[in-house]
Amino acid sequence: MKKSIFTQYNKIKRTLYRWLIVYCVLLGGSITVVYGTELRVDDLLDQQTFHTELLSRREFVGPFVQQALRYNPSLQAADAQFQAARASIKSAGVLPNPKLQLSHFIESIQTRTGPQEQAIMLQQAIPWPTKLSRKRDIAEAQAQALWHAAISEQFKVVDKVAKGVLDIAYLEKALEISQRHLSLLEQLVAVVKTRVESGGGLSQLLHLQVEVAQVEDRLAWQTAEVASQTSMLEALLGKEEGRKRLNLSWQVPPPLREDKSLWLRASVEQSPQIKMLEALEDSSDARLRLAKLVNLPDFSVGINRISTGEAINSDMPDSGKDPWAVVVGVSLPLWQGANQAKIREANFSRQAVSAKLKALELSIKAKTRSRIIALSDAEQRLSRYQSEILPLAKQAREIAESSYLTGKADILSVIDSDRALLNLQQKYWRAAADAWIARWQLTTLSGGLWLN
Repeated sequence: MKKSIFTQYNKIKRTLYRWLIVYCVLLGGSITVVYGTELRVDDLLDQQTFHTELLSRREFVGPFVQQALRYNPSLQAADAQFQAARASIKSAGVLPNPKLQLSHFIESIQTRTGPQEQAIMLQQAIPWPTKLSRKRDIAEAQAQALWHAAISEQFKVVDKVAKGVLDIAYLEKALEISQRHLSLLEQLVAVVKTRVESGGGLSQLLHLQVEVAQVEDRLAWQTAEVASQTSMLEALLGKEEGRKRLNLSWQVPPPLREDKSLWLRASVEQSPQIKMLEALEDSSDARLRLAKLVNLPDFSVGINRISTGEAINSDMPDSGKDPWAVVVGVSLPLWQGANQAKIREANFSRQAVSAKLKALELSIKAKTRSRIIALSDAEQRLSRYQSEILPLAKQAREIAESSYLTGKADILSVIDSDRALLNLQQKYWRAAADAWIARWQLTTLSGGLWLN
């Protein structure tokens, strides 16, 4: 007589409970190590100083940096990628899910103790022990690399925002200078018209009106350019407010008191781009170590139980008793050609990352030196304009206007002196913006080092 379905269900349940105890023992070690790995990544997050947050408090650019760090979509994407990699650490380096297999015999196999009706097997794959730890190392290094990549993306956005704000600041200052220049020219037009009405030559008035039209054209272009640059900046900030101008209030940067060479050293020691490749190098090392384990076997253990019905002869010893079996398996890494190819692939990948790291270090050093040169050049231009060129240009303009009013010079001399002063004032503020931009670029290249 066959056993009832309820009896068979109880047998299966007891089997699962017994195997669950064995499985938890095997899995315990993996859970402990994964938890420790997650703690190491958390320590990395806690120990790192987020220089980008400090930069959000710097000068007039700081508020825009703060807004970009909060709302920029590319930064949100980079952070989500890191969080995904961080979450994957929990699933890396743990035992694979066990496999439950149920077999029901269409035709029962008759044995001495009764007919075999169905079989249930629970099996757990167990890779070579160090393979699991290597997988954890890979996942952890990958998460660290993506974290440094997220920080690197922050600095890239900060650099773009700073340059955008400073370019707009220069354009607004140039627009202000052009408006003052136009106002002076319009006053001069009134003087020249009076002279023309008194019998003076008309050609001077025409020259002046042409100059006024050119300044108005420059004003129109500068206004459109400010609106265009502001729109591009809002895209970086992650918010569309439809502003046409920022109306920034800013000053020429003060001279640096600290040594510029500090930026060069910090650009290699603190660069998140370099740290990202260093983490990828660690990941490549772990992948190479894992690949070298490909020639080692993996194992599997399991329990097999066969449900048996009552024997034809009910007096038969062990009639209806379910047999148990312990199943042990081992993989056979026979294909050495394929295994060696995996090792070579991992080795070349590791060499590629190392070469990229060296190339990046050279590139960052070159960019840092270039920006230091650009900063020094901008500071020298500021000094020349402030101490020599602008005072001379203002003096020449005053002399030209005075000479014109006394009849010793024509209107062309006044126009030329005004135009020269306008161009020099705009170049002065362009040098100021370039100096600020170079400082921000050096700060982002060096991982957030701000020099006063």
